[in-house]
Amino acid sequence: MPLKDVIANFRIIFFLISWVSAISSVIWRSDTNFIANIGVISFGIFLILTIGLIKRQSFLILAFLIIACALTLQQIPKFGDLFLAGKYILIFAGLIPTMGLVRVTAGRLQNVKKSQMLLSELPKGSFASGFQITAHFFGAVINTGVFSMLAAAMPINSSTEYRRTAAEAALRGMSSSATWSPFFVAFVVGQVYIDPDSSWIGLAVGLIMASIFTIISIFLLNKRINYAQTKASVTCLAPVFSTLIIIIFLVLSSAILFGLTALSAVIVVMPLLVICYLFSRPAEIKPIATETFHYLKTNTDDVVVISFAMLVGFFVTNSPETLKVFQDLTLLSMPDWCVLIFIPVVMSTLSLVGIHPVISSTILLSIFTTSNFNISGPLIMQAHLIGWCTGTMSSVTSLSVITCSTLFKVPSSKLCFGVNSYVATSFALIGGLLLATTNELIKL
Repeated sequence: MPLKDVIANFRIIFFLISWVSAISSVIWRSDTNFIANIGVISFGIFLILTIGLIKRQSFLILAFLIIACALTLQQIPKFGDLFLAGKYILIFAGLIPTMGLVRVTAGRLQNVKKSQMLLSELPKGSFASGFQITAHFFGAVINTGVFSMLAAAMPINSSTEYRRTAAEAALRGMSSSATWSPFFVAFVVGQVYIDPDSSWIGLAVGLIMASIFTIISIFLLNKRINYAQTKASVTCLAPVFSTLIIIIFLVLSSAILFGLTALSAVIVVMPLLVICYLFSRPAEIKPIATETFHYLKTNTDDVVVISFAMLVGFFVTNSPETLKVFQDLTLLSMPDWCVLIFIPVVMSTLSLVGIHPVISSTILLSIFTTSNFNISGPLIMQAHLIGWCTGTMSSVTSLSVITCSTLFKVPSSKLCFGVNSYVATSFALIGGLLLATTNELIKL
């Protein structure tokens, strides 16, 4: 076996150990949890072995993170600090394997296949709205996994224009679900800086924002669409709607009942649901295990990027000297209402020039949640989620754009700098204005 394949297999073994350890850290929340300590070491080895194998876009993000860390920190972290940071980010080791398992399992469900069939049969006037609506609800649970499902639903020999329109609609739908879904990394990052109660209320606000965005964007970008076509688009969700509602309810109720973060609830509840499914379909165990293992071997870039971004966030927020620098910035003199516009607009704008939201959100939340601003917690959470949504919708460094570009066979530059760039910028600005207005009304 070639050395490259041996290293790849070892990486996944360490990754799987980290996954189990992350789950144990949720169930056994104690400093004496030795399994979590083993997981930190395994995850560190996994990251080291993976850095040399990541794609160029991911490597550029890492380089930026390292430079940002070097410029903001006053001293090099010691081993003890690194281990504490490792325990802090271990939970992220449970995210990608869990979502990979869910994505693979969802692709084998009969009701999912029925939705794909209905989507492929949509008439020309409503296929874009159908792709956006379906991507929004499926994407809320399986994130970028929805692109493979939608790409498979496209008619054979689709024209270039059809593929581009479908890809843009899918991106809008999936990205906008980040404003209200607890299954996104965006929500997990936000919960690091914002208290749990405010975070969950922020998701409720996101349901309103996502509804406004979806309705307006569908009718503005599909001017000939009518009621019958809209109904046909929504009908594509009928086979899976109840399943999606049950999954979201179970995750939310588990988080609230046991006092878990969204990510903690996801990495415990979702594998249990898959196990229950496999008990009823034992013949599916081998193919699902094989496909999940393959997924982990080929989709680890985002784990590395997210982990390094959160490491930077950990060291920044735990460094009094660095926080003092942030507190002295003139940014902190802006009015409270302006912050809720500033966060999504800056995140969206920086994404257009290649700076991933995981970087900008970590820095912005570090600044605006450690200072004395009179801003509603749920609203600042939603401002961050809108920024993440608009950033991932139109950034060449976004995993969403890269994945969508590959599956729909559309150049990523056309997805980023086409209609979605205007949509993303408009949503960031208008969404921020709505949040700022709401914050001022709350004060009255």
